[in-house]
Amino acid sequence: MDWGADLLVGAGIACALAATWDDWRSRQVPHWTVVGLLAIWLLLVVTAPERLGFDPWVGLVCGAAALALGMLCYALGWWGAGDAKLLAVLALWVGPHDLPAALLGTVAVGLLLLATAFAVPRGDFRKRGVPFAVALAVPAATVLAARVADLQA
Repeated sequence: MDWGADLLVGAGIACALAATWDDWRSRQVPHWTVVGLLAIWLLLVVTAPERLGFDPWVGLVCGAAALALGMLCYALGWWGAGDAKLLAVLALWVGPHDLPAALLGTVAVGLLLLATAFAVPRGDFRKRGVPFAVALAVPAATVLAARVADLQA
């Protein structure tokens, strides 16, 4: 077992959940969470790339594709720029094998948030917008936690 690599993954999960919490409270994804996720990912690539479960270069391709998708959503006015950056850095972490599952989870949680926004008349979501980092980070953090648990078994 590589406890150092597991701690790095845990720190990545914590950064993702911190982005969720701040977006829920203020409807902004803090820069430090995105930069923290990127820095921790780079540290993991340097120290224990095998813990990713895929080639880091492939992770960069996933991140670039996710950034393009996120910027499209931003350009269309669906998301904020922080959400687009968060999607890109989370795609680095989950990689090609788990990205479809994370995106499917994002769609499911996003639809739940939108349904809540429409169900609550004059609610907080309608005034301040939907905290979409919740839909992005929770599925990705779940995928990462499952990966660590699977590697432990």
